[in-house]
Amino acid sequence: MLALCLVLSCFRVSLLEPNTPLYIDEPALSQRDNGYFTTTVQGRLSEDMPEFSFDIEACSDTETSSYKVRSVTVRDEERILQVISVPELTLFGETAVWLDQEETMGLELEDVNFDGYKDIRLFDTPNGNYRLEWIYLVWDPKAERFDHDPRLNEICLAVFDQEDQLIYGMERDGANRHYYYTYQYLDGEPVRIREESSVYLGDVDPEIRRRCLEGTHVTDETVEIRHDTTRERNPDTGEMELTRDEFVFLLAEETERKIVMQVPAGSKMGELLSEEER
Repeated sequence: MLALCLVLSCFRVSLLEPNTPLYIDEPALSQRDNGYFTTTVQGRLSEDMPEFSFDIEACSDTETSSYKVRSVTVRDEERILQVISVPELTLFGETAVWLDQEETMGLELEDVNFDGYKDIRLFDTPNGNYRLEWIYLVWDPKAERFDHDPRLNEICLAVFDQEDQLIYGMERDGANRHYYYTYQYLDGEPVRIREESSVYLGDVDPEIRRRCLEGTHVTDETVEIRHDTTRERNPDTGEMELTRDEFVFLLAEETERKIVMQVPAGSKMGELLSEEER
């Protein structure tokens, strides 16, 4: 459990650091009703636009050791462009922003639809051991306002690749089952174009393991076995098609797992392992 927490923590930090907007040297905290205060974050949506201010109204939740965000007021200099009520957009009715995000209250500026304008990505809440929830507010340059885009919430642990204009997501079903997804905007819709899975086999029958390793250069019977698959979207049919299906044998070294053998799932060895996996 400790290792898992460390992994999630590292992943969270890697997401926040590159896209955190500029904030003023001393965030403006003013006491409000019921313990609410305001933190002001500043940033530009594009190089040719003026700097915006985002007044985030929040309060501390001592029971969960987190912050509840009530609203975000968007200002262009002294002009109020929009006041966004947050609770209605959250998964559980209120945010649970981590304490170490106090300076920005979990607000990031990032171009999530690759249109050249940065959008708001506001942290919502942890959702179990393997998922984080965000609120996505996409800038509409014609209307000069942010609109909620719930479609992006379907992408778990989303990372936005600005260079290739792709979105990467990841899910876990326990420590030994990992799933990776790639999305691309097609006709304005984020569409899944690639799926990858890595599933470690549990206790493989010793006889099956012996038969698989017999006659190979792999002699360590403690080697781990993983089932890897890849599916990719056919642009003509729109269907996901299997493009890779194999079993990978790995030997754990000091800092990493080393691949020592790969066999297709359709081979005799792969069929044995497929039966064992079922």
